[in-house]
Amino acid sequence: MTSRIIRNSYPCPASLGHSPFEMLFGRQPRTLLDMLAEQWETTEEEIKDLLSYAQDLRDNLHTVWEEAHAALREAQTKQKQGYDARSAVRSLTVGDKALVLLPSSDNKLLARWQGPYEVIAQINPTTFKLAIPQGSGGEQVYHINLLKRWQEPSGGQPIR
Repeated sequence: MTSRIIRNSYPCPASLGHSPFEMLFGRQPRTLLDMLAEQWETTEEEIKDLLSYAQDLRDNLHTVWEEAHAALREAQTKQKQGYDARSAVRSLTVGDKALVLLPSSDNKLLARWQGPYEVIAQINPTTFKLAIPQGSGGEQVYHINLLKRWQEPSGGQPIR
């Protein structure tokens, strides 16, 4: 009983369904309690020849790998469904104004929305070129994840 508790305490990633030890060696690790339990419970030692041991090991590894691949595919499908449920396709068009998430000058780790800047070109579906007037050559390329569409305030005066 205690050997089963210890064996089950080895970390087993949910996406694989098997511990790294079992994935590598095709069996659960033998702890000291396992060895003691084997001595107490068995009277005659079973001796396997090398060929049958190798065949059993190959079969165990094949089974574990198949189960791990199936569990991994299932976990990937669940993760993709979860991501797709929360994500939305964003896009900008040439001429739009956008805010850019950039580090502030005081602290590299503190980012804030800066702009608005005009989108002057779409390089690919997720990359846009913006006209940046502040001493950086006039144009910069940004990924869509760093951009947010600028919406004019309803009162006519920009709010900063």
